Amino acid sequence: MRTLLIANPNSTTQSPRLFSRLIPTLREVEGLEMKAVFTHYAGHAREICSGLSVEDYDVVIAVGGDGTVNEVVNGLLGPVDQRRDPKDVPALAVIPTGSANVFVRALGFPAEPILATEELAKSLRSQRIRSVEVGTWDNEWFAVNAGFGIDADVIAGVDRVRSKGASATPFRYFKVAIQAWRRIHREPPQINISGTLKSGERFEEERLPLLIASNTNPWTFLGPLPVVTNPDNSFDQGLGLFGLRDISGVGGVAAMAHIVGFGHNKFMDRYLEPRTVSYDDVAEVEIRCENDQRFQVDGEYVDQMSSVTLGALPDALRVYAPGKDSGDTPMSRMRRLLSFLDPRS
Repeated sequence: MRTLLIANPNSTTQSPRLFSRLIPTLREVEGLEMKAVFTHYAGHAREICSGLSVEDYDVVIAVGGDGTVNEVVNGLLGPVDQRRDPKDVPALAVIPTGSANVFVRALGFPAEPILATEELAKSLRSQRIRSVEVGTWDNEWFAVNAGFGIDADVIAGVDRVRSKGASATPFRYFKVAIQAWRRIHREPPQINISGTLKSGERFEEERLPLLIASNTNPWTFLGPLPVVTNPDNSFDQGLGLFGLRDISGVGGVAAMAHIVGFGHNKFMDRYLEPRTVSYDDVAEVEIRCENDQRFQVDGEYVDQMSSVTLGALPDALRVYAPGKDSGDTPMSRMRRLLSFLDPRS
């Protein structure tokens, strides 16, 4: 099994010590022949994977966060309008060393890299491969989520903190999110959408102050907490869209708390329904903003933009997945919670 391992040394939890524990686990897989490459700059993983075929490698293992996964996916599949047959490109495997690690956790792997590597070794031995839908934005791909507004503001804020030498911990994301929430109260974005469900049904919404697009469930994680916007979403159907019509007052705060799991009961659902927008199995959606807004893809800040078209293509990529949802152990969830609450973050 010819394997290319691509590691991002700048991802949140990666270290030489960790790497020295991951490699022996993979080498125990019979027949695995591995080449390891470290990335040196943004976009390097995409360059490495560009044009690779099954004649070169059987599997590409991305060691990093969702941003690294995004680069590898775009490199393997090429531009959307020239997309390659997934049977012609290596299958993707992921070892999580980022902050949220949404893609690999949504597949069912543990969030801890050592546990995830042990589970991946089992998948490599048994060749547990599945196909997943991949999102598109204009002529690019995204693996887990994309959005205008507060999520992109948070990512831009964390990038500024990281540029000063701090790490992108879940607690730091939370602190920056509170600051971004205060800003959008002062100047709410005006986001208009029009799109089509896979059933053919059309939809439109206007002047939304918040909109989130996801390719799976959950949308993201805050440490151990899943941020659930579209509970029925998965890698097997179209995009999920979630938005808020109103972020003012107590109701706005309640709606945001609802996303991260608080107040899920019939009373709160009825109370918040007029404030929320939710669409599942979306085939394509055009998003337009009245003014330029920050735009993010897979947890990476892209640019300020006023419009973008998102889509979803089924069975676009072959990936290694666990036989069943292995998830995190109770102890690993506790460690992630303590890390999230660490005031030194």
